[in-house]
Amino acid sequence: MAIVSTRKLKSLNELSSKHIQVIEEFEKLLEIGISGMTMADIAAKLKVSLRTLYEIAPSKEHLITATMNRVLTNIGQEASASIKEIQSPLSKLKMYIEIGYAAVGPRIKKFSTDLSKVRGVEEMLDYHRDYFVARIEELLDEAIASDEIEDTDTHVVAIALGDFPRLLSDDFFEGKTKLKNTPEASAHLVADLILDSLERK
Repeated sequence: MAIVSTRKLKSLNELSSKHIQVIEEFEKLLEIGISGMTMADIAAKLKVSLRTLYEIAPSKEHLITATMNRVLTNIGQEASASIKEIQSPLSKLKMYIEIGYAAVGPRIKKFSTDLSKVRGVEEMLDYHRDYFVARIEELLDEAIASDEIEDTDTHVVAIALGDFPRLLSDDFFEGKTKLKNTPEASAHLVADLILDSLERK
């Protein structure tokens, strides 16, 4: 199992437009699968120099992690942008969750096999989860302040809403559990039940 230190990953702000384009093409390549491929093989497939790949990441495992980080960052930015014009905190929360749960959807599934072989990627995934949970807690607090939902332990509810989808997704893709629907749809089902129970009628 390969070990990845996220300290060796460049932030998205450090990457050039060319590097971002390579990562976008690499994401498409992951849909096909890269098992057994070396960095040289990947460079040849992407029609870029090996040096360009190493400018982005020092190994194949780091490249996978950098790509995953970009996908999750884009989902987070899309979720944040989507709620800017919404006035109701509860409506903001529902929209934020709606988009944020894409992190357990089909777009992420293609990473599951390759990521399962990379030890250390949890650090990056934990960062995105913690941010997601913290933002959900803020929106829950705002919904209470605006009298849209009942007073509750927003920290606990935020963990349930923000962390459960990842646990569900991990178990599903590892074959530990069976679901009637996709992890994303199942997460939405649980979120709807929680928020409906809290909403003031």
